[in-house]
Amino acid sequence: MNKDKDVRFLSTDILLRAFESSISYLRQEKDTRGYVEEKGWAHSIAHGADLLASAIDHPSYNTDMSKDFLDTVHNCLFKGPVYTDDEDERLIFVIESLVDKDLSETELEEWVINIFDELEVVFEKESSYISFYRIKTNVKNFVKTLYFRLGYKNIGYHARGTIKENLESWFKKFYIK
Repeated sequence: MNKDKDVRFLSTDILLRAFESSISYLRQEKDTRGYVEEKGWAHSIAHGADLLASAIDHPSYNTDMSKDFLDTVHNCLFKGPVYTDDEDERLIFVIESLVDKDLSETELEEWVINIFDELEVVFEKESSYISFYRIKTNVKNFVKTLYFRLGYKNIGYHARGTIKENLESWFKKFYIK
């Protein structure tokens, strides 16, 4: 897709299938490892995030697909194992690309709220399980990174406020008795 940005040679049908396949791939990916000792980089989540960001940055990207891209990033945060090799930061590139294209402040804030709402649901079902703590770590690391990236770009004021409020709430829930 990157090559096609400069020299348009792919048909609209092929591009649409590539966009849909990118989403499908990352949603279905189960291998969440980053660097694998003695083997090298698996890094499928990070590479999948790069692929999604590239699709969004393509001139043929259709803004009607934004929800699918957001849902895919959301899904990645709840896969389970803790991301250890900057996968959360690579997922941020998808959000930045969406904001650069068409994602409104309201849509971004609602998406952040949905992430925290789902985290609450997981907490209610699995609070005593290590799987919950790993998901919580991924969500918190991701939204902290998002908070600072949005601040760096001086955008997403309301989304940053929502992140700050929710992180404070989760901090109080676990550490202040």
